[in-house]
Amino acid sequence: MLKSLFKRRKHSRAGDVYAGLVARARHADFYSNNIVPDTFDGRFEMMVMHLYLLHSRLKETSENGRRFSQELFDAFISDMDAGLREAGVGDQTVPKRINKMTRVFYGRTGAYDDIFDSETDIQMQVVETIGRNLFPDASDAAKPAKGQATILADYMIYEHGLLSGMSEHEITDQAALFEGAPKLNNIGAN
Repeated sequence: MLKSLFKRRKHSRAGDVYAGLVARARHADFYSNNIVPDTFDGRFEMMVMHLYLLHSRLKETSENGRRFSQELFDAFISDMDAGLREAGVGDQTVPKRINKMTRVFYGRTGAYDDIFDSETDIQMQVVETIGRNLFPDASDAAKPAKGQATILADYMIYEHGLLSGMSEHEITDQAALFEGAPKLNNIGAN
């Protein structure tokens, strides 16, 4: 029994891709340039955005691609669980929080799917959705929040296009999907 407690986790391609996703979602350019609030909610939204980008592309692939997408989601849930426990959230509260995070992920996924499937005013709809999710307290006239949401929408649309042009193999067999700094407009990031 004790051997299983100290057993190393099997190395996986999904784990490598998930690590790249996490690195990109936590990239300093998002936070140091005040595009995304450096809060738990801000970081969570960036994780959800990047996971959605991969999930939406992989759902169009083979059974292996869809299984890979599920492995990414499982890694996300495991990561959130570990993060909550590390933050001192009690054992009885963790499942409730994970359940809520899962519902949020599927809500965001549904909203983004509807937007990208509509092919009409995608940029405007993504700006509105990001603004509503990342800046829920900002009024419609809040120019900084709208500017930040626009930068993120442009970034998300750009990444969605890149992933759409990649094969399943290119996505599942490399950990460097989100390598380097994010391409953000208006701030000079590469």
